[in-house]
Amino acid sequence: MRQSGRLQSCIEPGVYCWFMPCRPRLPLIQSPDTVAPMNQPNHPFSPIGAALKKLWRFQVAGFLLLLLFALCGPLTAAAQPTNTLQDQIADVQFEMDKAIAQVQKIVNQPVTAYARQPGMEVPTTEGGWFHPGADKPDFNNVDVRTTQEFPYAKCEYITSDLNPGVMFRGRDLEFNHNTKYFITDRSVPKKKLTEAEMLEINRLYRIIGHCEQQLAQLQPPPTPKPPEETAGEVMLDRYPMLGSTSGRVTLASLLLVGVAFLIGRRILQK
Repeated sequence: MRQSGRLQSCIEPGVYCWFMPCRPRLPLIQSPDTVAPMNQPNHPFSPIGAALKKLWRFQVAGFLLLLLFALCGPLTAAAQPTNTLQDQIADVQFEMDKAIAQVQKIVNQPVTAYARQPGMEVPTTEGGWFHPGADKPDFNNVDVRTTQEFPYAKCEYITSDLNPGVMFRGRDLEFNHNTKYFITDRSVPKKKLTEAEMLEINRLYRIIGHCEQQLAQLQPPPTPKPPEETAGEVMLDRYPMLGSTSGRVTLASLLLVGVAFLIGRRILQK
């Protein structure tokens, strides 16, 4: 009991200890001086202060996001180039030129030429292989397979007055008036095209036709030429008074006076 008494003497009043089972547990009493600062917003352990700290963090994050959007907005707008009318025309023209170049590459494939031995009798075409001029194909509808011709198929070999010393095998040649428009060298015959090559030309023709339609829509129409002025319009431009009724009456009166004066003068002379 003495030991228990000594231990009890070491414990402050109002504090519960585990080795004092007989003593009731007393609630912790907080003084008004302790509670009041806890309710102040500036107190480090105050619930209001903690909420304000979290709110301040959100405000800073929102401000940084707004600043980032404000800086990136003009950069994004500047990075996206404006597609002007001239740019659209240039793009369509580039696509059409590329298709034309591919057609020319297919049409102007070289034909195998053979050396003509002395004394060989070979049919010869006069004036070259093609007549002057060429019709522009209907790019949107034409099928070049239907206009393929073989005018030299019956000849084993054939040549032209433009190709001395060489000859070409007749079954390797063709003529097609729907591809003649793209022939760049008319001094040599045209190579016979395969089915796949003609289908590719048809596809490229559709691209060319579509590009022509786009260019016609994008490019402004040509300025019409003003009509030529007639002699009467020229007179009205020089003498605006003739355009009014009073001006015409005055002119007619002067003419009548002049005619009367000439008639009277002739009568007096007689």
